[in-house]
Amino acid sequence: MKQKKSVEDYLKTIYILSMGKKVRGVDIAEALKVSRPTVSITLKELSKEGYLFLDHGHGIHLTEVGEKIAKATYERHNTFQQLLTGLGVDEKTAAADACEMEHTVSPESFAALKRLIDQQRNGKDGRSYED
Repeated sequence: MKQKKSVEDYLKTIYILSMGKKVRGVDIAEALKVSRPTVSITLKELSKEGYLFLDHGHGIHLTEVGEKIAKATYERHNTFQQLLTGLGVDEKTAAADACEMEHTVSPESFAALKRLIDQQRNGKDGRSYED
């Protein structure tokens, strides 16, 4: 099976594309900037792993397991991108960096970053002023 990053990228891409229309292999190839034969091979592998299936019209659909991974990857990406742009990083750089960060962060560190962001949104800095 392909590396975790590749699997997550494919599943996230299918998830995003499925929000607007029926997903086809050509759409994935365009979005990921890979060849159609590469997509075809990868889709077969992902199908064997139980992450997706193709319908009779060759539409691509995520299984429950595939969608769970896709949503988690998408959430990490969006969180990192928002964090970086909030720190003043330009959109293009933030998107590229978020795409790398989404695959490497541990669940523990990601949860801590989300708590920090939530605290900042709620006007709390997370520090205790009681001595």
